[in-house]
Amino acid sequence: MLQIAVCEDEQADRDALIGILKPLLDKYTEEYRITDFTSGVGLLQSGGSFHLVFMDIMMEGRNGIETGQELYSRNQSTKIIYTTNYGQYCMDAVNTVHAFAFLEKPVSAGALEEQLQVFLRLYQKEEVRLEFCNVSYEENGVLSEKPALLLPVDMILYFEYIKTKKKVRIVTENMVYEYPDAISGLEGRMQPYGFATSCRGILVNLKNVAKIKGYEVVLKNGVSVPLSQKRVAQFKERLNEYIHSSGE
Repeated sequence: MLQIAVCEDEQADRDALIGILKPLLDKYTEEYRITDFTSGVGLLQSGGSFHLVFMDIMMEGRNGIETGQELYSRNQSTKIIYTTNYGQYCMDAVNTVHAFAFLEKPVSAGALEEQLQVFLRLYQKEEVRLEFCNVSYEENGVLSEKPALLLPVDMILYFEYIKTKKKVRIVTENMVYEYPDAISGLEGRMQPYGFATSCRGILVNLKNVAKIKGYEVVLKNGVSVPLSQKRVAQFKERLNEYIHSSGE
């Protein structure tokens, strides 16, 4: 899921930016979350990991440059787009924060869309997407089907085999999909992408594991899936290998 932060201390500017951003994201990407902050301190204290941050430069307390420097030190892959009327700060933002872009206030839909398109091309190149065929899903109470669905691997929380339907359920944070497949073949397909079996019929994305609690795997969004007793040692070993190799 694409994680976006909007950091702006003026409510009118914050609401205007989000109002432009949402319809553009609906047009260009599948799943996203926007989290808004009223200060740089609040953004840093959230501890969130964001792919893209929209941030004002002039804010009370910790300004946008100082906040951006801290964000960059934590995660250099986070892209920052500054929204500002203060062009004199651009050199600092480029040299110390490596800002992705600047948007002059009031932000226009055309200028924002142009930068968003560039960002999404880079983002979508970096993420791995897999194709699943004959997928069904329910959205707003309506059952729909797609002959093929491309999903980013990072978006998938876990797979669950539904024996009565002979289908595999794909669980993401916001959606649940089903498609015909056998879990045994899926295990081999997903192993290179950091997935491991927690119990018979459930295949977990290790990237989304927060902790192991007894005979449960707790995911980062708070959802728990069962962990069978005979698989505890193997699953923990697989998780440790993943954390070590990925630097998570």
